[in-house]
Amino acid sequence: MLIPGQNRLAAPAIVETPPFEDLLERFKLTVVDAIAAEDPALAAEVEAALANEAEVATKLLEAATVILQTQTRHYNEQIQQMLAWWAKDSNLDAKVADLGLKRQTVDEGDPDAFPPVPPEMEDDESLRLRYFLAPYSFSNAGPQLAYRYHALTLGNRPEITVDTPEEGVVVVTHRLPSGSAASWVKDALGKRTAPGAVTVAVLSREGNGAPSAELLAEVENYFARDDVAPVTDDVTVSGAEILPWSCQAVMWINRGPDIAVAHANAVANVQAYADEQHRLGGHIETTMLAAAMHNAGAVRVDIATPADALVADDFSAPYCTGIDIEVRRL
Repeated sequence: MLIPGQNRLAAPAIVETPPFEDLLERFKLTVVDAIAAEDPALAAEVEAALANEAEVATKLLEAATVILQTQTRHYNEQIQQMLAWWAKDSNLDAKVADLGLKRQTVDEGDPDAFPPVPPEMEDDESLRLRYFLAPYSFSNAGPQLAYRYHALTLGNRPEITVDTPEEGVVVVTHRLPSGSAASWVKDALGKRTAPGAVTVAVLSREGNGAPSAELLAEVENYFARDDVAPVTDDVTVSGAEILPWSCQAVMWINRGPDIAVAHANAVANVQAYADEQHRLGGHIETTMLAAAMHNAGAVRVDIATPADALVADDFSAPYCTGIDIEVRRL
């Protein structure tokens, strides 16, 4: 399965932008052909003029080609925002609504504070992942991906009861939960550990990812429902094992760039990589840490810690406890 944040997907052919030279040549041929339909002699003169880079007409066609390329790129961006893999912000909200999903509220904020604290909403990557897992919502949590979907959308499934209060009358009740702890879950995984036994590991959004007792109880109660977990599965819920790590490194930059700017960019890049890998089964590669610093302007990198790659299993997640990068000039 393609999973956002873990896989890459090439852009579809529909969003390709024709090369400048090809578009310009098409413009020239179109102009010459249109004139040739009424005045072949004039068309020959125009064709010769357009072959000259210094001609005003050539410059006008070059400018029109740039305008067309810019417009094509704009249309391409609009097309990509209709596809779940690339959609962002409100465009992604509209796309996931096709499957009845909506963005979760991570923190309610405080509208009465001064200045008001806006609510913190689920990020795009988490919402995108739930969208791709959504087809598994139509069944009980049997398949591994279904367990993951149900844990990430915790409590959003209504409880359905069927009663027959009198003969010939059937009452079906959909009882929606009053609150949901789904926004507390950053990642989750259900895996068969023995015949008839499934362990669901939960990673929290709070702190280093270790879930609170309250969150674990919410997950246990949800998977105890007979309409969620199969009756053949004995479900055990556990918190993710947190694997702490830190980054200590020295990076060298060429003379010229500001050391403070290079340091800030390097720390931001490493932190972004650490946040991306703070998930179940995440892994920290020293080569990726070096790449993050090279992207900040480093020409040489020496990494003291971690000395080797850190690879988490399905029930554990790496968590960065600190980033210490020293920037030196060559």
